[in-house]
Amino acid sequence: MSASSLSGLVKRLRDIMRNDAGINGDAQRIEQLAWMLFLKVYDAKEETLAFTEGDDFLSALPESCQWKNWAANTPTAETGGELLRFVDGVLFPTLRKLPGSGHRADLLRSIFAEANNYMKDGVLLRQVLNLLDAIDLQSYDETHALGEIYETILRELQSAGSAGEFYTPRAVTDFMARIIRPQIGETMADFACGTGGFITSWLKAYPEVKTPEDLTARATSVFGIEKKQFPYILAVTNLLLHDVDDPNLLHGNSLTQKFLLDFTPLEAFDVILMNPPYGGAELSAVKANFPREYQSSETADLFVALILQRLKPGGRAAVVLPDGFLFGTDGCKIALKKKLLTDFNLHTIVRLPPSVFSPYTSIATNILFFNHSGATKETWVYRMRMPEGYKHFSKTKPMRLEHFAEVEAWWNDRKSIADEQGNDLARAFTPQELAERDYNFDLCGIPSEEEEILSPAETIAAYRKERDEVQAALEASLAYLNNALSTSEPPTQRGPCVSLASTAARLVALDGAFPEAMRKALLQAAMSGALVEQRAEEGSGAELLTALRKERARLVKEKKLKPFKDLKPIEDDEKPFEIPASWQWVRLEEVVSNHGQAVPTKPFTYLDIGAVDNTRQELVADLKVLQPEKAPSRARRIVQKGDVLYATVRPYLHNVCVVNKEITPVPIASTGFAVMAAEPGCLNARYLFYCLISPMFDAYANDTENSRGMAYPAINDDRLYRGLIPLPPLAEQERIAAKLDAVLPLLQGLSKS
Repeated sequence: MSASSLSGLVKRLRDIMRNDAGINGDAQRIEQLAWMLFLKVYDAKEETLAFTEGDDFLSALPESCQWKNWAANTPTAETGGELLRFVDGVLFPTLRKLPGSGHRADLLRSIFAEANNYMKDGVLLRQVLNLLDAIDLQSYDETHALGEIYETILRELQSAGSAGEFYTPRAVTDFMARIIRPQIGETMADFACGTGGFITSWLKAYPEVKTPEDLTARATSVFGIEKKQFPYILAVTNLLLHDVDDPNLLHGNSLTQKFLLDFTPLEAFDVILMNPPYGGAELSAVKANFPREYQSSETADLFVALILQRLKPGGRAAVVLPDGFLFGTDGCKIALKKKLLTDFNLHTIVRLPPSVFSPYTSIATNILFFNHSGATKETWVYRMRMPEGYKHFSKTKPMRLEHFAEVEAWWNDRKSIADEQGNDLARAFTPQELAERDYNFDLCGIPSEEEEILSPAETIAAYRKERDEVQAALEASLAYLNNALSTSEPPTQRGPCVSLASTAARLVALDGAFPEAMRKALLQAAMSGALVEQRAEEGSGAELLTALRKERARLVKEKKLKPFKDLKPIEDDEKPFEIPASWQWVRLEEVVSNHGQAVPTKPFTYLDIGAVDNTRQELVADLKVLQPEKAPSRARRIVQKGDVLYATVRPYLHNVCVVNKEITPVPIASTGFAVMAAEPGCLNARYLFYCLISPMFDAYANDTENSRGMAYPAINDDRLYRGLIPLPPLAEQERIAAKLDAVLPLLQGLSKS
């Protein structure tokens, strides 16, 4: 198979798997591919080992489970029901309970402990195996090409639902490894290694190997541990592709193994590179593995404590952490930041641009560089700006290693820098300055007019955490007050520094803000493909759009429809964020109709713009009948049940409603709103409604560019209909709308009453 043929491999594999009834969405497709790709790569490694070890080589796999005896494309290869019976009844049970000891046997057992065969069609399974079997991993060119394909598979994790949490952009991992500069003989660890991105970046940055001893040092220099089964399989395969024949990877949770207490200095590492999970919470039993001052509910904090304990004296670390760690003032974060300044040299914080980790998290992130080499003398903070020509990163315009060129140039010639508005881009701070700021490291911040919208899970976690903090402060004040009142002696110490009144007010404000924050989080998740799963059998938004364009072309040809005057192609910079591979960005004008049609002279129903209110699911004003002379033609619209009305003039701008009842007479007279009918078979009206009230479209509508040439704050029709919405498969649109219908009424507004 040529390298050019390999470039289409992922697409062909995807197309085959989409036809299998057992594969439910991209995440399962990639998981299915992962264990098969692992066995293919492992087979190639065993062939190499058998050649080098000769008669001493003994495969860890039983003969029946070796690739050449069941998966290879031979005249006697099993297919259909026979193949499925072997995979489900022999291969998986055997590998899960593989006999024998040693690293290779342990590795195979751990790989298949929780892996699954999702495919139900043995013929399709044979087709997938045949494609994989055609890859010649003894060929350098094909192995290199497969490595590129593997990176493509990893990038697809971004649009595979929750699987995206395992992927850190290669530009970030490569930059961190280059700055760390691996040395021969050093050891490197990642305690939440995901798919092995940091480890492979370390291997790529490793010095040139010149001797067999250097080669052994390189292969044994890395250690990783991963909690979740699926990324663990990907990580092992990743290392095999990078010439690490016996990957030192463990399947487990590094936070549960008392790594802070039960290890010797020999188990510390020269370098730690990682992106700890954040936003999660650990059980009390896990937190109990840590000293009391580090027993945080935030997973990232626990990993920072782990890193500080496992870094050798003289060692170096580069760690990705969220903004919350920089500005956090809870006891654990303060203790960790104090330790970073007093026992470690926190020499650099690089603040990454927005959207580096989109679409699966919008949390702002930073890279902390520190050494275990004595106390900090100064901490440089450097803010990266978005590259020229970028509004945000996306799948088609991802962050690239060359975007770090300015950082690397500054790294070797450090100096203070300010942007055009005088805001700090780079500046050094002393430990005393940081202490005087109550250890708030939120410096050289990224000025942004855009509101940060967390995921629903992150919003709930942030609300719970802040509410617990405020509630604890309130309880402390109440306890002090009660104690002071219950004794005749004056208090021996002052009360809490925060008053009861301000604490109670903060609690009220927090509770009041949560419903709106959660509403935005849910709508943002819905628009980015993170609210419901993607299902391959439902097709794609591109297919819907193609069918709609074909039908429109037919109607235009029959003179039943006017063609678009100026339908502009969608540029990458216009796309607000990344969406799943099965979705399609589309301009509003392509998927709605009947907006602004003139109607014959007849009585009109008058609709006041105030009736368009997105706190309801229907019109909220009495309708009045007007005679034609009182209804200017420019104000006439045809409005029918199922239409979506969008208010285009402030103060009602971007209020939206769905017409849920018949209107008699049908024509409407009014100004200040647009009428949209979702194209049948392409766009669900309820889904359209949620698109139009989402933070994404809200930000577009509020752009002052939209009011150009108008005498009042508004959005003109041309700009409105050129706005973008994401187009999922129709069945997924319906599931998104149903989910939002179910959960949004729990929050303020949007009830059907």
